[in-house]
Amino acid sequence: MNTKRNQKIRFASFALLILTLLAFTNACKKKENPGPGSQNGAVPMPNYPQPSDADAVLVAVKSSVPSPVQMPGLGMDITIDIGMGIAVFKGNTKADKVLLNTTELTFTNGVHTWLPNFTNVTDPTALSGINLNGSITWDVTNPTIQKTLSNLPGKPQVTSGKTITRSEGYVLTNSSASGAQNVLYAIHANNKTVMKTQSGNSTSCSFTAAELAELGTTKNAIVQANAYTITDETIGGKKVYFVRQSSYSVTSVEIK
Repeated sequence: MNTKRNQKIRFASFALLILTLLAFTNACKKKENPGPGSQNGAVPMPNYPQPSDADAVLVAVKSSVPSPVQMPGLGMDITIDIGMGIAVFKGNTKADKVLLNTTELTFTNGVHTWLPNFTNVTDPTALSGINLNGSITWDVTNPTIQKTLSNLPGKPQVTSGKTITRSEGYVLTNSSASGAQNVLYAIHANNKTVMKTQSGNSTSCSFTAAELAELGTTKNAIVQANAYTITDETIGGKKVYFVRQSSYSVTSVEIK
């Protein structure tokens, strides 16, 4: 099997796992004592995977989550878009500064990140994050990496239903995402995940009953479609991988 392709899949897998931390339908209406089967809107965040030849991996991600909003006499869904950045360097070392579209990433536990601050929901910028609507520009100091890339892939909006019957299998459908190399599909439940990768023009992915069996039952599963593209380049003698990803997560999915 192609090693480089495996590395790309692992990159995207990491990014989508971080994004499940942002599935905050439960954060907006969180239970104080979640019952069995609660996903709590998150899965554990793994260590960042790095290919053996990578000196730097720079990830720009826009996460989209539809969230129900209750208004007097009207219930409606709005989609919340969050722009994020992740950067990791060989040996989990710290760069002097990492900017993504002029926003500085914070260094914590060997990784430079910008993630939303849910403790300050009154500040819109604490949730909306980095503006990733146009070109993606990285400006890194020590090591010196300056690179502008084209925009992110299009949004792979999930269009399939929010009820999964494990014994019947499930077809996850999404709108076409322009500019994607691949689409990584995932279903998270009970701190377990099943994933499949399809080509960039994919608009559906089938999960069998056997694949879904291990997830268990819940009313708080997360379904995702992640459109991504990965490129690499040698800059200043260092091998740099650039990941651009658009993700769409549907929360409060029932699995029975």
